[in-house]
Amino acid sequence: MHVAQQAEYVRRVRSPFRLPGTTASRLALVVLLVATLPLGAAAYLARSLFAQASAVWFRPEVGEELDRGVAVHKAWVKAKKDDFRHLAQAAAEDDRLVAGAARGDRWEVEGRLHALAARSPEIQRYEVITIGPGDAQESLASAGRETPIDVLTERPFVQELAIPWSHPNDAPPARSHTLIATFVVPKENLDALERAGVVIDNYHRIESQRTNLYSGYFYAFVILLVATSLITIPLGILLARGVVLRIERLAGALGRVAAGDFSPRVPETGSDEITELSRAFNRMLAEVESSRRKIEFLQRIGAWQEMAKRLAHEIKNPLTPILLAVQECHRKYDGGNARFRTLLDTTAEIVEEEVGALRRLVENFSNFARLPEASLEDDDLASFLIEADKLGTGRDLDAPEEVEYQLAKRGPIPVPLDRQLLRRVLANLVENGRHAAEKADGLPKVRVHVRALGDFAELTVEDRGPGVPPSDRERIFEPYVTQKANGTGLGLAIAMKIVVEHGGTLVVDESPSLGGARFTLRLPLRVRP
Repeated sequence: MHVAQQAEYVRRVRSPFRLPGTTASRLALVVLLVATLPLGAAAYLARSLFAQASAVWFRPEVGEELDRGVAVHKAWVKAKKDDFRHLAQAAAEDDRLVAGAARGDRWEVEGRLHALAARSPEIQRYEVITIGPGDAQESLASAGRETPIDVLTERPFVQELAIPWSHPNDAPPARSHTLIATFVVPKENLDALERAGVVIDNYHRIESQRTNLYSGYFYAFVILLVATSLITIPLGILLARGVVLRIERLAGALGRVAAGDFSPRVPETGSDEITELSRAFNRMLAEVESSRRKIEFLQRIGAWQEMAKRLAHEIKNPLTPILLAVQECHRKYDGGNARFRTLLDTTAEIVEEEVGALRRLVENFSNFARLPEASLEDDDLASFLIEADKLGTGRDLDAPEEVEYQLAKRGPIPVPLDRQLLRRVLANLVENGRHAAEKADGLPKVRVHVRALGDFAELTVEDRGPGVPPSDRERIFEPYVTQKANGTGLGLAIAMKIVVEHGGTLVVDESPSLGGARFTLRLPLRVRP
């Protein structure tokens, strides 16, 4: 499809709900809308609710009825006070009380007060006070209820009235008399009136200020909405930037992978879906890089095998004629020159020795070139180790006690393997370890350990030798790279090829327990159906 047609197709199938702008701006906009839309809706609903409540509760007839009820209650209180005043006035003007007070007759006044107090249950007490020269006061007589006023249930009303002089035509005496009348009413009635008055006042105050009140709440919502927007926008941008940055890292790593670089890794921080994607991406890159290294190694080994095959063929053919020619010269010389005979003997010996070395080298080349591919079968690595322990794995093991075999725990360790080829790998690693630890003190000189570790079976071979320098640990598995004076450098290359064909890995580092080299071989466990 043409590029323009592809662009047109993408434009037509693009979702109509896709927001414009970058991913960060879209995420920030979504966060802003999620934060502000509910608050705006709440402000609108609150204003509607206030308006409805105002229409329901703040009606003119409601206020009028409340005022009318309070007015009725106040009228009742006023009527009560008027009644009390009239009763007190009638008592103060009672003829017998006036006459008795004028005579200063205590018994007459007290008896009359008892009679007057019995007229109403709301009278708590009558008392006549005599006021002498210098405003000196003295109680002449009193009558009324024996129980005192209960301040929790009763409210007193006191009336003070002067008792008139009984002989108005005569000059008033030096002493005067005053009637103190105390009435009581139920306290709850007056308290109810006071509470109603407070409620009515608050009602009218709120009614007069309701517009300002509703506006204040509305403006508070507006301010809260603006503050939320100002806070949400940078927070949304920050959140979106964090997500976009992680996606950009993934995109950048993918770009480098597309260019052939499998080394980049993305951070695995967090606990969200992007973190899981990052972990999966890193695992994928590790697997791809491992597979690529294995393929490249197998390609290099294949090339080395082809070269070894040709070298073996090219070197093997002339060896026999050379050796036969030298031997023929040596055999047919019958001269008497002793020095020449000695030279000829030495030459024949050297040629035979070097031809033998070349034949051994050719044999190694041939074996390397004819190395078969692994034929994997489901097997048990634990039983493989036990068999190796019994047989004494390695070539020319004169002291098998120098090699210690350890199994992490009893039980099968199922792996796909080729026993013959894997035995060759183990023999090579054990032999290398023994040769490296020839001058070391202590037993064992080589330790072989097998265990199951996660999805892998791990076989380690450690020795007490000098170890492998870090600079040589990567290239030690390449063909013809060796640390031995007379080595061919093919043993570890063959071991690596066999391990790769088993789908495993082989690395070398330092042994923490024995101090020498540690070769770690990992094979994938058999997947159970």
